Amino acid sequence: MFASIFIAGLGGQGVVTFAKLLAASASEQGCKVSLFNSKGMAQRGGRVTSEIRISSDVSVRFGSRLSGGGSDILVGMEIGEAVNSYPILRKGGLVILLDHAVIPASMILKKEEYPGIDRALNIFAGKTDFCFGVLRPGSPHNIFLLGFFSAILEAMPEVLPGFTGEKFENSLRTNLMRNLEENLDAFQGGYANGRQIAST
Repeated sequence: MFASIFIAGLGGQGVVTFAKLLAASASEQGCKVSLFNSKGMAQRGGRVTSEIRISSDVSVRFGSRLSGGGSDILVGMEIGEAVNSYPILRKGGLVILLDHAVIPASMILKKEEYPGIDRALNIFAGKTDFCFGVLRPGSPHNIFLLGFFSAILEAMPEVLPGFTGEKFENSLRTNLMRNLEENLDAFQGGYANGRQIAST
């Protein structure tokens, strides 16, 4: 098993925490993991991305950073940043988009249209049939999204075999001690939502 995951969002959304929890879960399952975070101007709400590579072959040597078409999974935590990351997704890959948009002041002043969740999903539908929108997420959004993501992986075991909601939850308990009960509630809410979406 080998998979490359690209996560895109804005500073303050918990992109790096999401990526660290995902990488920790993979490592705890005996996989080799590579994680690269790019924070940019994160403190000012700038673009933040994480690149994760996961392999069940611990002897594998990971290449350089992801390039166009190099990601099997794209997780978009902000709609505009997800659309900007469109080129990195491979054809037929998995897309999960959080319904969250931060419209730049320059676009508001110019009265330019900013993509909504439906338009973003339609854009990605040109590259893959596996697009899921996360609507009305609970707080904290990144943990809710992790629960949703784990439910989708359970429904699509060929993407990341062996990754289950239970294993993600165990990783959360081990690696995220602060506000644990609140985070567990968010995770379970996201998981339930993902199960519902996957079944339809």
